[in-house]
Amino acid sequence: MALVNVMENIVEEKLHRMLEAEDCCKCDRCFEDMKAKALNQLPARYVSTHNGELFSKLAATVRQSSIDINVAVANAIDVISAHPSHENKNNTDDDKN
Repeated sequence: MALVNVMENIVEEKLHRMLEAEDCCKCDRCFEDMKAKALNQLPARYVSTHNGELFSKLAATVRQSSIDINVAVANAIDVISAHPSHENKNNTDDDKN
């Protein structure tokens, strides 16, 4: 039995969608920095992988807090875009598209 923070998957999907409209670096490093920044602003939502019923109930709860998720992801994009952790602000070698 494994534990999974479902918030990670939700933030990753939201980040992919929101980055489509952004003109910023989307390399693996920036993507992971944005994801970490957003996740650190949100509560973890752990479930055991064998319990699908619990997972679906939790997904409904997370959907209710989608405004908080949108704000956290937007903030992460703004902060990391303004201050990437690499030298070249136009680093596109590892773009996530």
